[in-house]
Amino acid sequence: MSELSSLDDMACFQVYTLHHAFGRYYQAAFAETGFTYPKFVVLKALAEKKELSLSALSARLGVEANTLSPLAKKMAAAGVIERARDARDERRIVLRPTTYGLTLLQEAEKIAMENFAALGINQGEAERAIAVLSKIRTAVEKAKPGRMRLPEAGPENG
Repeated sequence: MSELSSLDDMACFQVYTLHHAFGRYYQAAFAETGFTYPKFVVLKALAEKKELSLSALSARLGVEANTLSPLAKKMAAAGVIERARDARDERRIVLRPTTYGLTLLQEAEKIAMENFAALGINQGEAERAIAVLSKIRTAVEKAKPGRMRLPEAGPENG
């Protein structure tokens, strides 16, 4: 049997643990405010485009619309975004940041930038890491992975 690779040597594991580390990091940064990293990225995406349908936001963030819908409803109830029927197509829901949401986003970005600066990662390192991660994500999204096959059970398993 060939030697198995170490978890630490796997890019997917590093991304997985980084994702969780960032979640804890932002949870601590936003602390008692009730603001979360998912709310942060929703607001950031909406601020960039001014208005997005739920399906377009879902595609932009890489999550299913049925995952995003409850979050959007909570954010609308909190006055951070507004949900409205699209005037051109009543079946579609469009989301827009409110003035309060944009102010909240500015505060969140300010603390995120201050905290990131304290990590000791310079601008060039951050830009290179973002470029590599983006390249990997794009390749993974386009890939047609091979399928794992279950090995036959050996005598010790039977």
